Amino acid sequence: MIRQLLPGVVLPGLIYFSVARFAPLLVALAAASSVPLLDAAARLLRGKRPTPLSLVVLGFAGLSVGLALGLHRPVFILAKGAVLTGALGIAFGVSGAIRRPLVRTIAIMLAAETVVGRRIVPEKWRLPRAAAVFRTLSVGWGILLVLSAIQQLTMVLTVSPGTVMAAEPLVQAFFTIAGTAVSIMYVRRLQDRHPELGLLPQRSG
Repeated sequence: MIRQLLPGVVLPGLIYFSVARFAPLLVALAAASSVPLLDAAARLLRGKRPTPLSLVVLGFAGLSVGLALGLHRPVFILAKGAVLTGALGIAFGVSGAIRRPLVRTIAIMLAAETVVGRRIVPEKWRLPRAAAVFRTLSVGWGILLVLSAIQQLTMVLTVSPGTVMAAEPLVQAFFTIAGTAVSIMYVRRLQDRHPELGLLPQRSG
């Protein structure tokens, strides 16, 4: 996870401050917003297809840059993270409430990258007890993401663009790592009581 998050944490601020030395604010912000495009290109070079979520992020980044450049309003770029995070939070929360948890969908997609995962995971994770865990996780992630979006929007409205570009990726990474750690502890505790869940690898010994 750290390896996957690191480019998104370091590159936006690095690109922004490098370009801002010789280019206007909007150009620097647009350049910093190219990280999703770089990530998609890197996956293609490794022979992997971009994930649906990465394509959504890429499209949203392109839309925000287009609006910012067309209307000369940097807020469209600065606030894109808050808007996207909030939208994802609402989607996660609603999916859990209507018993179609996005967490399970994403987990199945990730597991499908392996042969074993494609064969056994989809059916195993549709068992009632596992489905209940995924619903709880989806609602929990929904709440966390909405809180993160509020924090990001507050930062956009109260601090300088440079501070946003430098700090926002770090804050997002913190929320992601903290949410993942809490999710793993929650699932591990349940799986210790119900080993048939099979949501996490069994601990040896």
